[in-house]
Amino acid sequence: MDRRPFLLSSVLLRQNPHNVHEWLKRVKLFEDKPREVINTFTEAVQTVSMDQAVGKVHSLWTSFAKFYEEKGQLAEARVVFEKATRVPFRNVDDLATVWCEYAEMELRHEFYDKALQLMQRATAMPTKRAAYHDKSEPVQNRLFRSLKVWSMYADLEESLGTVDSTKAVYNRIVDLKIATPQIIINYALFLEENNFFEEAFKAYEHGVSLFKWPHVFDIWNTYLTKFIKRYGGKKLERARDLFEQALDGCPAKFAKTIFLLYAKLEEEHGLARHAMSVYNRATTAVLAEEQFEMFSIYIKRAAEAFGITHTREIYEKAIEVLPDEGSRDMCMRYAQLETKLGEVDRARSIYSHGSQFSDPKTTKSYWKVWQEFEIRYGNEDTFREMLRIKRSVQAQYNTQVNLMSAQMLATANKEVQVTGEDLSEF
Repeated sequence: MDRRPFLLSSVLLRQNPHNVHEWLKRVKLFEDKPREVINTFTEAVQTVSMDQAVGKVHSLWTSFAKFYEEKGQLAEARVVFEKATRVPFRNVDDLATVWCEYAEMELRHEFYDKALQLMQRATAMPTKRAAYHDKSEPVQNRLFRSLKVWSMYADLEESLGTVDSTKAVYNRIVDLKIATPQIIINYALFLEENNFFEEAFKAYEHGVSLFKWPHVFDIWNTYLTKFIKRYGGKKLERARDLFEQALDGCPAKFAKTIFLLYAKLEEEHGLARHAMSVYNRATTAVLAEEQFEMFSIYIKRAAEAFGITHTREIYEKAIEVLPDEGSRDMCMRYAQLETKLGEVDRARSIYSHGSQFSDPKTTKSYWKVWQEFEIRYGNEDTFREMLRIKRSVQAQYNTQVNLMSAQMLATANKEVQVTGEDLSEF
């Protein structure tokens, strides 16, 4: 019974000697026997075939090296890692993981220079270059295009190297065309931390030229925020040009954030008139479900800048542009505004306009508000007129429902008739 786990492991490995997970399980069975662990790892890396392997083969090599590391035998661990870097793995990412684990081991033991040297070796140009996805070439010839290795190299240079060496690494990543938006942002933030502000902005500009929407959104958002924070209103025209570039071709999904930043810039450093123009553009450029919120912000800012009366045009535009539910809410808010200004007749006209898309059965709150308005400010004639409009709108919606029911019934009868004709043929 004591030998049962070992016997079971042997059977499973005879069934499939290329199962990485089973080899790792077998290693755990020999936890108290270092010699057996070394023999098992050695047998595993010699037996497992890259073409038939089940699981990540690189995990065998990294686990083997970590075993030596835990025993304090760094020289042996380095030997294992060096052999692993020459193994013909199936994927470049597997080899990149080996190099990163190798460097992390050196960092854990505070051999910082060795870690940097390892990353330099890993990212060095091979004698024969190959495309990252070219399966016909060994992974060693394609490793120099691995973003995983370059990212770790950049992190190490930021922490341990000089500003110039770090810039050289980031520039190399960009030149190889493997940079991601996050890499661009990291590069620009690094330059900013070292007070290279204009170089940071150049990095952002290079990034926005490399990527298209939606990937470029994070770069634009960070770039514009940092630019405003740095210069404020000192370079207003340049800031406006940047915002116009960002909005050129910007999808509706991302437009709201950029428009709000743009309007904030104009409010704090530019002209209120320009800010209102930005808000006006934003109301039609954002997603349909964000339009109501954008109109609300526009109305609030316009009231603060030019007074309440200036919001009438915005309310009227909102009622035209928004879908029924949004238009109904805007009508109620607009009418309440006119009521506060003492324009009772205008408020009544607005309620009447909003009633056209307010079914009394489903929008009882709208009719309740209008009714309370008439009780407070109206008379018998105006109250009757409201009731007449309510009946008219109710009849209109009932007609639409009846028409749809009739169409559905007619379609159903037609299908029944067709079925009957088909049966009569038999």
